[in-house]
Amino acid sequence: MRLKDKVALIVGAGGPMGTAVSTLFAQEGAKVVLAARRKEPLKALVERIKRIGGEASFVAGDALTYEGAQSMVAHAIDWYGRLDILYHNIGDYAFGEKPLAETEESEWRYLINVNLNSAFQPCRFAIPMMKQNGGGVIILVSAATKVRQRANAGYAAAKAGLIGLTLNLAKNLKPFNIRVHCLCPSSIGELKSSERIGLPTPNLNRAGEPEDVAYLALFLCSDEASWLTGLVIDIDGGESLS
Repeated sequence: MRLKDKVALIVGAGGPMGTAVSTLFAQEGAKVVLAARRKEPLKALVERIKRIGGEASFVAGDALTYEGAQSMVAHAIDWYGRLDILYHNIGDYAFGEKPLAETEESEWRYLINVNLNSAFQPCRFAIPMMKQNGGGVIILVSAATKVRQRANAGYAAAKAGLIGLTLNLAKNLKPFNIRVHCLCPSSIGELKSSERIGLPTPNLNRAGEPEDVAYLALFLCSDEASWLTGLVIDIDGGESLS
């Protein structure tokens, strides 16, 4: 098993991509802590993971708040005694391609908060725990280049901010053996048809699936990738080549 005895905190575990990475990590031996605001999807996912022989627990909270993020990291420490992996999966492709001049201040603030600021508190609390372990892995989920170009300015700015945060953390955390990467998915199969209007035809003869993101995350979090840090990877089926 590629993540045997690792403890992974999945922030934003309720959606399809969060479900895919949580399930795969558990199958590969990780003790998985599922975190999101709503309890019911987390409870169902814990039961699903346990049915396939994995180990999981959940904590409900808001990663944007000091208390919520602290409780997520504390839960991992209290239940499993350590934290090896932080996977930040929170985001919202809200307001589509709305022009900046038509964007309300409240909409801009929402986009920055949910897509960028939501990474601040979880990273803040996870890093000291990883330093105590002698290392760890942080994965931030942004968006592919073409997705950011199509989106509204608030979404694009926030997701680009995650890339900047990744590179800054990767540089500063090298001495502590903490590796940091940014995954940038294109349109994934979880999107509803109404959200796919105007998107290009699938690349590599199919649309992307949540598992495409999960398998790359698995590799980057495994010891096989122990000499890699600071990677920003488009997961887009070759869309960026067009």
